[in-house]
Amino acid sequence: MSVMNLKSCLLPGCLAGLVFVSAARAEKPLALVNGDFEQQLTGWSATGDNGMSAAVAVAAHSGKLGLRVTDASDTLGSSVATAKFPAVAGKTYAVRFASRVITGNAIGVYLRFYDAKGGYLNTPEKKNQNILRMTTKDTAWKDQVLKGVAPEGSGQVEVWVHSFTKGQVTADFDGFTLFEL
Repeated sequence: MSVMNLKSCLLPGCLAGLVFVSAARAEKPLALVNGDFEQQLTGWSATGDNGMSAAVAVAAHSGKLGLRVTDASDTLGSSVATAKFPAVAGKTYAVRFASRVITGNAIGVYLRFYDAKGGYLNTPEKKNQNILRMTTKDTAWKDQVLKGVAPEGSGQVEVWVHSFTKGQVTADFDGFTLFEL
């Protein structure tokens, strides 16, 4: 192989490697505490959860514990959220996690953005919610990714696991990580 051919083969490979390295560097992990639930619900808020969520062994995808949501009500829903992290309008955020549905399909994982005063910026009325809904087809463990762009006025972001008030579901979650892209 001539030197010219060698250069033409190596240069695209090197450039592809640089693009890959720079893309990986652009991902900034946020300090989500206890995304694997090994410390029960430490680092998560279960205010308004109605006792539907717990860290239990049967819900573990990896490690010893995972989050099990058991919603047997047609009028109440679960609610488990991470701490809020600083967010910048126009930036993209991603949450990664593993999940499976045992029964039902009335549950989702949300990326929720807040303004500086703590007001929600993502609402059904605005039709700008960032939600990944689990379905009855999601019975095997599956790695999930949900991305959302922080809307104008954003100051904070959180991950929220919520079962819907008009449905029943049992589902498991584990391995949450949150990134700014």
